[in-house]
Parts: sequence; structure tokens; C-alpha cells
Amino acid sequence: MDSMSPIWSGYYSQLDPGRRWQLLQENLREGEDDGADAYRQRLFSLRYMEEGKDEPSVDRFLWAFVNLVQVYSSSRFLKRSGRKEVQQFLEKSGFPEAEPYGEAGREALYWEIRNAAKRYFKTCTGSEYRRTLFGLLGPGAADQKRQMCKEVWMMTLGLEKRLGMSQELELWTKAVHDEYYLTDPRAQEKLQELSRSMERG
Repeated sequence: MDSMSPIWSGYYSQLDPGRRWQLLQENLREGEDDGADAYRQRLFSLRYMEEGKDEPSVDRFLWAFVNLVQVYSSSRFLKRSGRKEVQQFLEKSGFPEAEPYGEAGREALYWEIRNAAKRYFKTCTGSEYRRTLFGLLGPGAADQKRQMCKEVWMMTLGLEKRLGMSQELELWTKAVHDEYYLTDPRAQEKLQELSRSMERG
């Protein structure tokens, strides 16, 4: 699952929704269907498209990264509603729809999550991110990396443990972690250290 067909490498590395739409159409016309082409189209529609519009105008996966951190924070005392919100995200984002497509469907979903994670991490390292969202002064690079590590833990392992949703979030967690590990040579080590600290605390 950590490797992909060469024909799809450009599509999953591209962050601009409009350009991704173009690449998707090109690949569907020119490439051989691996069994998940219809599901890729479905994922794109669920992630980006709004009714009545012919071009991508939103990014629901990107919003989920921000929202799931808030779900973790609020679910300390509202576990039932937190679990419901996570389940709704998974269903509306097409996660259960991967199963009929077998391994090809799981891989398509995995790489779509990684693409969204890549876009999210790029946003997190921007100088305007924290100031824009939270009214704070932009932190230094070290502070940004610590905060990003914490958010990754909250939206993956933290949610899994707090809501008892390890199975439901398994693919999400793997994809987010795999992309996060590319952001820093010590990213995996830092996440493991934080995880141990959170489990003790």
C-alpha cells in the first residue's frame, strides 16, 4: 500500500483541486482501470464538489483535519456525540464505499487521505496558519512542529483510544502517520514519544 501505480503518482502528489480534476480525467481516459477508477471519481466528488457546480470548490477532507482535532478535545465529556461525528465523517467521505472495490479501493482511499494530509501539513507550516485560525502570533518552526505532532496524535491515536474506534480509523491513522513521517526526519520518533507521554498522563 506504500507504493502506487506510476500513472497515479502525479494525481496523488498534486495538491491543487483544479489540477487534480484534470489529471483524474486524463488518467481515466488513458490508463487501464485497476478496479477502483469509479471509486476514485466518487472520492473526488465527495471531497471537492458541491451541487450545482462543475468545478471543485471545497475540500472536505482538509476541513476534517481541523475538525477532528476539535472532536478529540470536546469528546472528553461527550464521547457519544464525538463518536457519532467521526462516524458521520467516515460515511460522508466514502470510507465504507471502499470495501466493494477490494484492495484497489483501500489503496485509492489510503492515497486520497495522504494527499489531504500533505495539503494539511503544508498549511500547518505556513506563517499565517496559527495567526489566522486562533488569533495568535505565528510560532517559530519548532513550536509549529510540536503543535503539528500533537494534532496528528489527537486526530488519530487519541481519537482511536478515547472513542474506541481503532478499527474504524485504522486506514485513516496509517495514511496520516505515513504522510506525517515525511515532514521531519524525527517525526516518527517524536510521535512515539508523545504517544507514550499521553498514555502515561
